[in-house]
Amino acid sequence: MKYSSLILSALLGVSAQAQESIPSFETVVEDVVFNTSNKVVIDEETIKESRAPNITTLLSSQANITVTSTPFQPNSIFIRGGDSSHVMIIVDGVPFYDASTIQRTFNLNSLDIKSVRRIEIIKGGQTVLYGGQALSGVIKIDTIPQEFKTKTGLEGQIGTQNFRDITAVHTEALDDNNAFIIRGHGAWRDAESPVLGSSETYARNNWNAEGAYAWKGAVEGNLKAMFLQDLNESPASSRVNNRIYDTVDFDQFTRQIGVSSNLRFTQTPWEPRLALSTQNSLRDYDWPTVVPVDNPTGTEEDYGANLRTVRLDFTPYKGDNLTIIGGLSYIYEDFVFRSKGVEQVNTFSEQRGLFLKGDYAWNKDFSLAVGGRVENWSDQDPVGTYQIGLTLFEHTKLEVASGYKIPSLFQLYSRYGNPDLKAENANQYSLMQEWNINESQNLSVTLFYSEFSNLLQITGAPGNMKYNNVAKSETRGVDVAYTIRPFAEASIVATYGYQEPRDLENDRWLLRRPLVNGSLRYLQGWGKHSGSVELIGAGTRSDFGATGIVTLPGYVTANAAYSYAFNERLTMYTRLNNLADRYEETYTYYSEGFNGSLGAEYWF
Repeated sequence: MKYSSLILSALLGVSAQAQESIPSFETVVEDVVFNTSNKVVIDEETIKESRAPNITTLLSSQANITVTSTPFQPNSIFIRGGDSSHVMIIVDGVPFYDASTIQRTFNLNSLDIKSVRRIEIIKGGQTVLYGGQALSGVIKIDTIPQEFKTKTGLEGQIGTQNFRDITAVHTEALDDNNAFIIRGHGAWRDAESPVLGSSETYARNNWNAEGAYAWKGAVEGNLKAMFLQDLNESPASSRVNNRIYDTVDFDQFTRQIGVSSNLRFTQTPWEPRLALSTQNSLRDYDWPTVVPVDNPTGTEEDYGANLRTVRLDFTPYKGDNLTIIGGLSYIYEDFVFRSKGVEQVNTFSEQRGLFLKGDYAWNKDFSLAVGGRVENWSDQDPVGTYQIGLTLFEHTKLEVASGYKIPSLFQLYSRYGNPDLKAENANQYSLMQEWNINESQNLSVTLFYSEFSNLLQITGAPGNMKYNNVAKSETRGVDVAYTIRPFAEASIVATYGYQEPRDLENDRWLLRRPLVNGSLRYLQGWGKHSGSVELIGAGTRSDFGATGIVTLPGYVTANAAYSYAFNERLTMYTRLNNLADRYEETYTYYSEGFNGSLGAEYWF
């Protein structure tokens, strides 16, 4: 079983398209199709034709990117052996996360995938440009349209598990350079229990809305307001043996409200770019006393947070061979924890950063990028990080980077917190080689190595668990991406990832990171029809079990989608998920198994 899983997962893949705007690392990626193992863009057409049910479905099909679920963390994202807290998520140019969570993250599936225009994934340490949260990667999500046209759209879906989904969007183009965008979305379903063999279902309810004003000109940018809300029933994880079990009346409520603005001054000296945001988050766990062993006194916990971010980029010099960019950033977080109405924690933290980066191109075959950042956390001493990128003969790229990430307020001050925690540190190396085989084929291979110190882990016996800096780790591996377009309107994209994420302190694999994963995707369009089939798989991985560390089996699953455009206004489609049925995401937490949906979209 082990070897068959590894062989199958080596064949798997997904559609991924990207373009680097300059050699080496950079903050901007243009929309020109290409495919590498280091940087990936999933464009609007790919997102739409995949008919994927959510964002994490697209992410999990990338090499050495793993998405897992537990009752308390609906999607944790691991990139190249890093922790799920090492990924920065940026929505329309500003960091977006819940400052009250353990990992400074949020449920990515709260966002309506139908509102997403583009997803960019940058693997590897990006602390210099984006700060400590980007210790192992960055995921950038864009929702603002590039062209402004007045239109109104409605989209609805129904499916198995009593699934219902409706989206409404209106764009009002005042002219070619100014537009208002309004979106609303709601989704409801009765999710299959993650407990194997159970007949229980759990209600999953999600609503979100956003409004934006976007403009172009000497100053271009957007002003955006966003609202996300989830109300979900949940199973629980046993404190005795770590097994997932069914519960009654365990409700989880989350809400996020945010306002952001992203401005670019195109005709001002140094071309400054300013990004501002403020976000308010609330999480509530309500679980009456129903299981004496695991919840003897009942649960009524509220976590609240405010996040405020400011980022200023500028380009003091831009010549034929040399470009210099710099910037500063400021992040403010506060955190409030209440149990049964009694305030337990009320605190805040601040992060301040300065960075500078230069790119020098001697000629088309040789270029060098060097960047550095100085950042301090509250009253701690400043810490420096660096990043160096060297490009040879256009298609060989070497990067070296260091990283620094502070603990979250939850890890410092919650009931599991430890105020003496130290910041995590990383050193990372990667070597990427691309081959443009011909006009219809290209191949990219990246070798990478990373080492982390002061990793944060929760330790101790059940009922007395705390966060500590206990782990040292290293990860070495390879990412492979291959694209072939055998004929018009058809493409085959394959990705393959192998990694060895080793916990050096305990001499074992890091938890929940598969040694092998990958995907294979075939997309075909013909006239009014389009369809896709994809395989996604992962090899064995470790997790906390009933009596210690256990090894979970690998899996391979399949998805398929088909669309038919009756005309420019009306399209109908279907999506079938997990055709290979259930698999174990984390210990005893199983996927929902096969499910399908039928949808239609209409543009007025």
